[in-house]
Amino acid sequence: MAWACAGWNWRRVNRVLGVLPVFFTTGLLVWSGYVYYSEVLPTIYRQGAGHAWFWGVVNGVLLALLLWSYAVCVMRDPGHTLPRRPTIASHGGSGLPYVRVPLADVAPAPDTRRRRRADSVGSSDSDSSSMWVDSDDSDAGSAGGGGGGGAALTDEQRRQADLIHAITTTESGQPRYCQKCDAPKPDRAHHCSTCGVCVLRFDHHCPWLNSCVGFRTHKAFILFLTYGTLYTTAVGLTTILYFVLWAMRAPDVDIMLETLFMACLAIAFSLSLCGFTGFHYYLISTNLTTFESRVANTYRVPGAAKGVQSANINLFDLGFARNLRQVFGPDWRLWAVPVSTSLGDGTRFAINFDAYNELQRTVS
Repeated sequence: MAWACAGWNWRRVNRVLGVLPVFFTTGLLVWSGYVYYSEVLPTIYRQGAGHAWFWGVVNGVLLALLLWSYAVCVMRDPGHTLPRRPTIASHGGSGLPYVRVPLADVAPAPDTRRRRRADSVGSSDSDSSSMWVDSDDSDAGSAGGGGGGGAALTDEQRRQADLIHAITTTESGQPRYCQKCDAPKPDRAHHCSTCGVCVLRFDHHCPWLNSCVGFRTHKAFILFLTYGTLYTTAVGLTTILYFVLWAMRAPDVDIMLETLFMACLAIAFSLSLCGFTGFHYYLISTNLTTFESRVANTYRVPGAAKGVQSANINLFDLGFARNLRQVFGPDWRLWAVPVSTSLGDGTRFAINFDAYNELQRTVS
């Protein structure tokens, strides 16, 4: 009990302190906009009104979309698993049946037998301070079974886990069940020790968001990285080209220290974000999460005594175009807007039929 209370108190402290990076990031973005429009843009206007209007509109739109995407990532629930539902007996034998969740869609897709590990792209990006894989994946199965082991499931827990028809299992082949949340885990859901909940299609816990990147915030997070890269690049380059270099040739213009600092900061962020953003576009193009790139999924395969794991086979990889639609949605006109358009409900995912057959052949 004392350990549980200590963990709960630490989580509360961590959540309170976690707002500091959010305030810092928001303040930094607002400050950069202030310096750019009050110092840099007037100087650009003196060199040409057309250039000033162009860059003023472009950077204004990028900053607005960047702040919007960031607000969605911070404020929107990333998607959590539901606590286990009561049995029919607990309803006094009312006989009301449960609505069983259909099996995951099995759809043919292009052969995708490429290696699906993020370390093939390079570990430097995945080790960025902007990303923190903080999953305490306490899957319960047989004792010593995968995902951290744990006590064997009770009959009631097994019944609850069977209701979601997950294709992923523990290494021992048992259903994935979170003892901390007292709920079965849908495919691709994992427990975050910082947030204290299981997150649907868990990607990672991000300290800069003070939240997890999950099913409901994955698109907004990708857009946040995209607009962050474009904004910092545009601000950094235009500040140097139109302001710093021009001011050095004009004796009547003083270079403000904060403007020079902003330009250097923007370029530094741009360089770091380019690699990080490219890494995440690789992940969504292959239908992987950050967590799955480090810990391969274990699948339920008929005839196998245990769960089957393969570093080269990702059942959720449906091909480049369909993978993008799963995150960004079916309507490409809404891809650039941080509104919720991702396909599905975060608990069921289509799988690659060809990859599933290949996985079956590995155990036959």
